Amino acid sequence: MTRVSSKAMLSEHRVRLLPGDPRDMVPSAVRWARTVLRAVADVPAAVLQRPSRTSLTAVIWVLAAAADYEDRIPADHTAALLAGEAGVGARVWQKRTAWLRQHGWLQHGSGGPHDGWQLTTPATVPAASGAQCTGAP
Repeated sequence: MTRVSSKAMLSEHRVRLLPGDPRDMVPSAVRWARTVLRAVADVPAAVLQRPSRTSLTAVIWVLAAAADYEDRIPADHTAALLAGEAGVGARVWQKRTAWLRQHGWLQHGSGGPHDGWQLTTPATVPAASGAQCTGAP
């Protein structure tokens, strides 16, 4: 008889709460995610290494999946819930969302950190050089 760890069993039977297919997401949120990913792709690999890039990609898609038609993510979608959906820990979630906020892609709702998130686009979307998207998340 093969023994399976409880963690492995949980990951196999994990139920996703948010859509995983872009066709099931709000179109403006999908456009936001693709725009952010294009900007992130231009960040040099020496600045944004593969593990960071992978987790940032997961965070971006979870934020897009959680967004409503006003590109808002309600406050009841907690960081723990969203981090779990992205498959990252709390610390990684905090670092990646901080990086997105710092670069103008994400902001807290009008009521502050406890009022959800708003997907945003910087006034100037980074050029192909990636010059504005420096700094590892």
